[in-house]
Amino acid sequence: MSLRTREPYTEKLLARLTTLEPMFTMTTGAARELFGFNDLRKHRRMRAHLRAKMRRDQTRTKRAFRNLIKADFVTSVKGRKDSYTVTPKGWIIYALRYAKHMKIKKMEGSGQKGYLIIFDIPEKHRHFRDTFRRVLYSLGFHQLQRSVFVVHDRKAFEFACRIVANCELQDRVKFIIAEKVF
Repeated sequence: MSLRTREPYTEKLLARLTTLEPMFTMTTGAARELFGFNDLRKHRRMRAHLRAKMRRDQTRTKRAFRNLIKADFVTSVKGRKDSYTVTPKGWIIYALRYAKHMKIKKMEGSGQKGYLIIFDIPEKHRHFRDTFRRVLYSLGFHQLQRSVFVVHDRKAFEFACRIVANCELQDRVKFIIAEKVF
């Protein structure tokens, strides 16, 4: 067990070296340089530390993209190194996460526009269709019929339009902006 003293051990060692016989005597600057206290070594260590941190970040990023590719949320672009596109499955997952953070406007009176989404996604894409419905619910849409949803928030409507465009469903989904409903 060591005792704590006011003077650090390295300073004691440096003082001790300077008091030794003349052939072992060195200046404080030389001793500091010998034991790695000079600015150049400090900068070299800092640069090495930053390079190591950058390598760790790069490997984490590569591992994250490998996991996204394995989960089929992202695909790599052919012919372009380190370029990726988000798959329809990735867009839906993103939309589910993003919808939790959106501020959804409440319907105030009858003077607001209504934004309708009508879709007909076939049975063979059932999982995607049901997930798309969950996304619409989480964006604040209200269901009028099984495949007809309405919302009064323009931001939520535009985000749903972006999801449809990126999932390449334009031929199966129709958008209506209703100025007035009778």
